[in-house]
Amino acid sequence: MDYSRIILALAVYIAIRLIYNRFFSSPAAATMHGKKQITKNTQSPVIYKALTSSGPVVVDFFATWCGPCKAIAPIVGKLSETYPNVRFIQVDVDKVRSVAQEMNIRAMPTFVLYKDGQPLEKRVVGGNVRELEEMIKSISA
Repeated sequence: MDYSRIILALAVYIAIRLIYNRFFSSPAAATMHGKKQITKNTQSPVIYKALTSSGPVVVDFFATWCGPCKAIAPIVGKLSETYPNVRFIQVDVDKVRSVAQEMNIRAMPTFVLYKDGQPLEKRVVGGNVRELEEMIKSISA
């Protein structure tokens, strides 16, 4: 049996699949946390800037392998319901490395808050729920 043809066919299939996923996947997926939709996985700096350009915004930089990120996710979902005038965005640092690098994200979870398109100087790093909620209150007023 000629294994080189099988390997070649498999390699071609994988390459086509990767190209297809790269160009035909949706630019922003969304997930439901409670009753509010949270924008997730913004895949370009342009989309990220558009989503953070106006109003109060909370950006959750997370990783799927991050234990503290998984632990705080349901709490962030509840906060998104408590503050319906605030836009919540999740950015997977492994999928959107350019945005994570541009924002100088070094630990997960990191929450960057925006008010009227401008990021606040202070960030919430880690799972400090009390500090996160205080900062959300400050941008939602």
